Amino acid sequence: MQLLIQLTYLSLILISSLSYAATDDNDERAEQENTHSTESLQQTAGIKTQRLQATSQQSELTAQGLVSNLEPLLMLRQQYLSAQAQQDSAQARYQEANINLSRTKNLHQQDIVSSRRLQEQQAQWQNDKANLAASSYQQQTIMAASRLQWGDKLTNWFTQNNNQQAEQFLNHSAQLLQITLPANTHLPDGLQAIAVDAHGRREQAITATLISAAPQVDPITQGERYFFKSEGQKLAYGAHIQAWIPLGTEKNSGVIIPETAVVWHLGQAFVFIKAEDGTFKRRPLPALNQSETGYFAASGFTPAEEIVTTGAQTLLSQELKALIPSEDND
Repeated sequence: MQLLIQLTYLSLILISSLSYAATDDNDERAEQENTHSTESLQQTAGIKTQRLQATSQQSELTAQGLVSNLEPLLMLRQQYLSAQAQQDSAQARYQEANINLSRTKNLHQQDIVSSRRLQEQQAQWQNDKANLAASSYQQQTIMAASRLQWGDKLTNWFTQNNNQQAEQFLNHSAQLLQITLPANTHLPDGLQAIAVDAHGRREQAITATLISAAPQVDPITQGERYFFKSEGQKLAYGAHIQAWIPLGTEKNSGVIIPETAVVWHLGQAFVFIKAEDGTFKRRPLPALNQSETGYFAASGFTPAEEIVTTGAQTLLSQELKALIPSEDND
């Protein structure tokens, strides 16, 4: 009897062990099937991922601008040089009148010419003097109006004969850019160069050098304006451009988000991250800080995470489709 109980007890242990083993095998098999199913679904949908790489990047401020039309500066140049020519002519006439008046006074003292002739010469001298003053006032007015719109440096460049800086703009080897900063921001002290591109492509941006601050702020945003000079691109006048302005010298650590990974929904940028269980989780991208190879994210992501680079739009469509209630549930 005791032997029978022991055999029965051993049988129960063996059956229990086999049952647990079968359960473990089933769980492992199910997990493998789920993994294969996820991989198969990923391949069918054409979803591709890559691991995020750690990087560092200098902080930049994004601003907007446009290629300034040079016609107002050309008109300024023409008006000023014309006024200068008039002043030179008025100066010559005044000098001649001054000499003639001195000669007439000497002759009048010697009773060689009449008092009437002296009075006529004095009137001519007074008239030429007034014309000289008027031409001088005209030049000053043109300069003052230009400084109110273009500032001192550009005004000086375009009102000087054979100025090399102005010649670069006139022969189209350089272009004048007007950059408007966001409201309540300022250009960093000592900054001399920024990156610009007409199509918002950070990786293809060219360098623009600072000329001077503009006298007027943007009438809508109240943002500060600055004039820059760019070379190497033939941009149409009035073309809108994007500018990237470096802020300080310190670099921030983060990751680069590929441009192909970004999808949009309700005005917000998102990316999809592959979780450890093989599922894909949507994650917001709060700021689009463009870099040369994508978007720089200083927070919210960690290196080695898998990000969806191809098929993110498909995942977003499936997610939104799942949120729509089925007609059968009505």
